[in-house]
Amino acid sequence: MYRLLYLKNSVFNRQFLYFQDYFSNASKPTACNLFLLVISILTLNIFRSVRFAHSHVISRLSGTSLNAFYYTLKTNTYDHSVWNDVTVSKAVRAVPRPLEGQPIFLSIDDTMVEKFGRHFELCSKLYDHAAHNGSNYLNGHCIVSLLLSFLVYRDGKILYLSVPVGYRLWDKEKSKLALAAELVAQAMKAIGLRRQVILLCDSWYPKAEVAALVEQFENLEMVCNDRVDTALYGLPPAKTGKKDRPKKRGDRIHLEKIVLSEPKSGDWLIGMVPVITNLWKGKVVYALVTAPKNGKGSRRLFLCTADPRTIFFDWENSADKTACSYGAENVFYLPLAWYGLRWNIEVSYYERKTFWSMEEYRIRSKEGIERLVNLISLSYSAMTLHPYSDETFSGYQSASAQETRYEIGQQIQADIILCSFGKFLETIKNCSALIKVVEDYVLSGVRKFQKL
Repeated sequence: MYRLLYLKNSVFNRQFLYFQDYFSNASKPTACNLFLLVISILTLNIFRSVRFAHSHVISRLSGTSLNAFYYTLKTNTYDHSVWNDVTVSKAVRAVPRPLEGQPIFLSIDDTMVEKFGRHFELCSKLYDHAAHNGSNYLNGHCIVSLLLSFLVYRDGKILYLSVPVGYRLWDKEKSKLALAAELVAQAMKAIGLRRQVILLCDSWYPKAEVAALVEQFENLEMVCNDRVDTALYGLPPAKTGKKDRPKKRGDRIHLEKIVLSEPKSGDWLIGMVPVITNLWKGKVVYALVTAPKNGKGSRRLFLCTADPRTIFFDWENSADKTACSYGAENVFYLPLAWYGLRWNIEVSYYERKTFWSMEEYRIRSKEGIERLVNLISLSYSAMTLHPYSDETFSGYQSASAQETRYEIGQQIQADIILCSFGKFLETIKNCSALIKVVEDYVLSGVRKFQKL
């Protein structure tokens, strides 16, 4: 491996410079093992297992035994939660300076991973409404995750890109709400107080510890889908001057009584009313009610904890056509466009399960599973952030994470092969000219990225 690092401008070396921030709190042997696991994730089309990665990639770079990598994944000698902070910091730094005043979005959700057998720790029978196995139940793990959406320029428009921040394995000692709240709180500390952050979640999460985050962080607001039976109340009436205690809220507002208007764009009727709910007692939130224009569906309820007029969002230059049309017609409709970013977490689940072998892990311990899944997560994030953090890969700003991974993986394989060939050449006398040719060929891969 160290032979490849001597080629300072090689693709392999640039990966080392990028990922070394993640493993700074680990010992040198542990950091080296973690980096080799990341390299194997990027190089292999399918990461079948640690054993598979060791036999096909790692063994060609290092003489470390297979058991050392299993130990690296399950040991408690380092804290892998700092990986979340590094990803958040890299994503925030990728935001162009003119866009620093606009909001960053966080999305929380959970996903199921089906596993067979009883040897995996914390494996249990779980309810999955989207299961395709003939039953609504599956045997496996539930994983809570956090996604961050940050801003970039593309073709003169403002575009939001999304990267996974971290995963937590549900162990039943803490609720999924508590795990999600811990992930968000950690990300908020890494983001700081200077930036406006909006948390997006579906109807399962806006309660208890997650709802309390809005009061905990001054620069955090929430846009969520909520249950249609959520109690909504009008604003408190004006004081009458009498001695009686004034009301803290108005009369109950029924969802079906909210008047809906028909926007010029979109397929939805929309109604907005400021309300008070039991989720944030005493806080004025904005309820948005939608219904299909064709009248065939039921009403849905969305809540926004902030007045949309108080959040600086440049909808005029947004690449999202929905945000442009809603902003031009009524800024109070913008939370519905923001909530659309939550779908990116579903897309990331699909991509990581389909292309990044997220479900292929064969580690049995909780610590090992969590670390391996987070290694896959930070590798996935790197393929989105690389084009914006390293000019070498700037040609891939419009490519998907999978396309960038394929190109980088191909070049890493070439680096490994040519390095092995160079090691063989060192046994031959008077081969300096041939070694120079090999080095030039390795560096040609970097020049290829720069021309894109």
